[in-house]
Order: sequence, then structure tokens, then C-alpha cells
Amino acid sequence: MKIAIGTDDKKTIRKGHFCESRYFLVTEILNAQIVGKELRDNSNFGAGKENQSQAERVTNLLNDCGIFMAASMEEKSLVEIGSRNVDCIITNIEGVDAAISSYIDGRLEEFKYYDANANDLIPCPLRKYV
Repeated sequence: MKIAIGTDDKKTIRKGHFCESRYFLVTEILNAQIVGKELRDNSNFGAGKENQSQAERVTNLLNDCGIFMAASMEEKSLVEIGSRNVDCIITNIEGVDAAISSYIDGRLEEFKYYDANANDLIPCPLRKYV
């Protein structure tokens, strides 16, 4: 599983919208262990509106990631990204490493998951897996 986190300084999660992040830190996890990290430049950073939406461009850039983690995402982006079978996770944890550690360790109280069926963010501990 790969988790993409939006960041501007490579250390903290971007406080603004995920799709407007300067970088995406992609962390690969296998058997609850970090097995790789990669920093990707957001080639769309600062780009104007074009035919593709920001969410579509970012999803294409991060097409190998199953989870996008952020401090916030626009509702339109949540819907579009969620429709592509990517989990959108929102957290108030500031540090990138702290957020990844908490998620891997199952400390989910500080995470919300976008549930496409409910069209809403729900606490991760209440998430039902099918």
C-alpha cells in the first residue's frame, strides 16, 4: 500500500488543500512496516485551471497510491478522488512522520475517512470494511 501526503516543506502536512501541495511524500507500507519513501514534485503546483481538474491531475500523478492523506480537501476533490477508488484520509496531525506512524499503528482517533456512500467524512474508527 502507498500513502501520499501533501506537504510544502517535506516535514509537515500542508494545512491548505491537498491538490495544491508543493510536494507529495509517497510512503510505501508492507506488513505494517515502511519499506520506501519517495518525494514527488507536484508538477501542477501553481498551475492555472486547465481542461483537467486539479484532483484529476494529482490523481494521475499519484496513480499508484491507494490513500491520499491531508489536513483538508475540497469537497469536489473528495468526490472526484473517491470515485477513483482512492481513500481520502483527513487528519489534524501536523507532522508527516507522526501521521504515518499513527496510521500504521492503528491509532485512528485523529483521522477521518471520506465515505463516498455517505458523501461525508466519518471517523476512521467507525469505518466499516466490506
